[in-house]
Amino acid sequence: MVTPKNKPTRTAPPAWALKLKMRRLELGKGQEDIVADTGDSVTQAWVSDVERGKVDLNNAGFGKVVALARALSWSLGEMQRATGVDLGIAEVTLVGEGSADVYPLSAALSPDNPGAAIDHVAVTPGVSRPLLLRADTDEMQGTSRASVRPGSYLHLDLDLTTPAEGLVYVITDHEGVHLRLYTTTRLGAVFRAENREHEDIPASEAQVIGQVMAVTTDYSPDLN
Repeated sequence: MVTPKNKPTRTAPPAWALKLKMRRLELGKGQEDIVADTGDSVTQAWVSDVERGKVDLNNAGFGKVVALARALSWSLGEMQRATGVDLGIAEVTLVGEGSADVYPLSAALSPDNPGAAIDHVAVTPGVSRPLLLRADTDEMQGTSRASVRPGSYLHLDLDLTTPAEGLVYVITDHEGVHLRLYTTTRLGAVFRAENREHEDIPASEAQVIGQVMAVTTDYSPDLN
């Protein structure tokens, strides 16, 4: 008499792995699409192993995890929140050194719900309530010490909303979001652009979102 062989028991994927697979399906992507969207930095077999929990996100390699998050239209912080896997990403509300998501300048319209992040960088130490924005404007491009090049990262402190002379702030008015320097003129207090193609904004017409505590950029001039 032949004894039937027992079929191997299939272990269900962990919850975090299912979250990854569900995100991919929500985006209408196949595993091949994820591979393509990462620039072929991962393989389909790797994506399959991650979605089955055979590869732990914490041991998958930082570069691959970053590429996977972007392919799933997530920031690392959003992936961490969605999966519950601790990727070591500090939330933007934390104090002190760490890293945080970067958002477009328009996110200043709703700083408590900024939407999808566009990058991830280190937070400037000493910021009480940080929000990192990208300067998608040439308003402060100039030659003074307050000049800010478009594309630079703005390290805001959302707790500092009382303007002081000579400091730079992200503000909003009826036209949208602006990056301006606060100064007092003979006509009153205004938020002034370094790029003088932009008109002054009266302080009475603006709402301060936060003070720019630091600016970081990857701009490297070609001096050769």
